Amino acid sequence: MKRSQKKLIWLALPFLIAAILWLKWDNWFFNPPEPSYTPSTSPSRIMLTWSGNPLNSRDVTWEGDTASHQGNLQLTGSTYKGDTILYRSNSRIIKTSGGASAFFKVGIINLKAGETYRYRVSAGDKWSEWYNFKLNSPKDSTYSFIYLGDVQDSINGTADKLFSKAAESCPSAAFMLFIGDMVERPHDSYWGEFFREGGTLFRTIPVLASPGNHEYYKGLIQKLDERWMAHFSFPQNGPHDFLGRACYWDYLNTRIISLDSNGIQTLPSALEQQKWLKSVLEATHQKWIIVIMHHPLYSTSRGRDYFYLRTLFKSLFDLYKVDLVLAGHDHAYGRAIHIPDGEFKHKQGPVYVVTHASPKVYDIGFSEKMDKLASNTRMYQLLDVSNDSIKFSAYASDGTLFDGFTIHKDGTGNKSVTEHAPKISSNYLMPTKGFLQHSSQKKKEKYNQEMENWKKNRN
Repeated sequence: MKRSQKKLIWLALPFLIAAILWLKWDNWFFNPPEPSYTPSTSPSRIMLTWSGNPLNSRDVTWEGDTASHQGNLQLTGSTYKGDTILYRSNSRIIKTSGGASAFFKVGIINLKAGETYRYRVSAGDKWSEWYNFKLNSPKDSTYSFIYLGDVQDSINGTADKLFSKAAESCPSAAFMLFIGDMVERPHDSYWGEFFREGGTLFRTIPVLASPGNHEYYKGLIQKLDERWMAHFSFPQNGPHDFLGRACYWDYLNTRIISLDSNGIQTLPSALEQQKWLKSVLEATHQKWIIVIMHHPLYSTSRGRDYFYLRTLFKSLFDLYKVDLVLAGHDHAYGRAIHIPDGEFKHKQGPVYVVTHASPKVYDIGFSEKMDKLASNTRMYQLLDVSNDSIKFSAYASDGTLFDGFTIHKDGTGNKSVTEHAPKISSNYLMPTKGFLQHSSQKKKEKYNQEMENWKKNRN
């Protein structure tokens, strides 16, 4: 290359960087001001979680106004023979640019497996209604749970209908599992929307979650909203800089590991989670291993590629025989069974799933990695776990079964996967309205050709 050409490139580079920053500034750095808010004087945003042994403990978090310096939780059940146990919690005040709220947390321990309990909470002298929860028994050989991707609903949205439909389809759900981006942005109004939609479900079914980018404030170094940590009381068994967001739960025969993929913003933060994950997987003795993370290793969307996540984690997933990797972020549905093990090509590797429950939809990219794809629909997923299988079922928002498969594992750890999914329908593969409005005829034709080619290899 001539010296004059090199000089021109170096002269143009600052202008190119400036143009990119100008185009991407809002996406990367701008945080809309948070509207002012006043918290309820009564206890609100009550959530059931756990940070200890799920068979004999529960955590409860809730919110009140800043005048409520103390919260209380009353607990009763058949094991107490009519007595009520009182737990106390001092308030933790969280201030934002829009206002301030008091948050409370109680860890309930020494519960009896298999029993049903009732509880209520107070903020100051105002009490909530009574709510029930039941603990599973260690003798249970099966359990079920609900898996939901990005919610990101608008104010007064309809995710509550999706949550209710999932709960009706899985009435004995041991917990609900979210994969980040529960809110559109870290504002009180959107947190309020998420809890409105969860309603009584969040107060009676434990919630597990992994943080997404929409729970973070944008910036050169992004910062997680403090309210995320206040709402979700999770095990403190993660890496030092990710306590309460990268963690793991052991539930009967399953270890569920949460990674904070959005927290990977520097090389040290990446290596910290990688080193921690390796240590957790090495010490895992449960039959099933499920990893949850907001960003997927394999994208369903056009123009997205999370190669850095594959570099960090895929070899560990393969080496330690992870069974399922559940993700979100891409606002479409995708499932991949046949991605080979990095070392043993003939062995069954993890099954990768991407899903969402948001009204916002993104265009799918017809990746050859994906065995199933869907756009233009919100989804919920139900998983049934036993000693020798995990049955996975994905449903469209209207309750139509869209995808299904079962992971089988024998006593020696050998795995296989069988599919029981309906035939792929073109209705789920159509381009989004945004794509049709903003794409040229040539791009539309290319989309249709890619869709037809992808379908031929799968039906």
